[in-house]
Amino acid sequence: MVTAHDYESIMTRLREEMPSLADQLEQEVRHGRAVTEKELRQEGRYEERASRLAATELPALGKNDVAVIPYTDEERVELIREALVTLAETMYATRQTALKTAMGCGTELEIHFGDPELEVPSRIDLREETERARMVLQTVRELLIENPETHSGATR
Repeated sequence: MVTAHDYESIMTRLREEMPSLADQLEQEVRHGRAVTEKELRQEGRYEERASRLAATELPALGKNDVAVIPYTDEERVELIREALVTLAETMYATRQTALKTAMGCGTELEIHFGDPELEVPSRIDLREETERARMVLQTVRELLIENPETHSGATR
């Protein structure tokens, strides 16, 4: 069972390590989750919502209406998990595509940034970066996905 404390401790770490991702996740959690009237009924939250709407003299939700409800602690942690897996998959896929493109065009696989007359240029080796991203994706999957065989085959 995931608790609010679990979510907060994960978010504290994300704020330190990946502040922009933490900001995006916090914004999503603040906005809540949109659900239909049917989903509210399925989750057993319809009566609570209907009584609050009645208390404020607002009309009941119709079949085509959408309500916004807070995420549960489990849903909050699932948002984090999905974001980290997606980020790792995207990192690997973009580097792999850049490497394949460079190899297909016969261009340099090492990219240099900066003006050599003004500074020591930075460099990125596409093969190294692609392998590093593949290892990160593999680690993220091992840590965050219960059965990695059921997800996309980016590392295979």
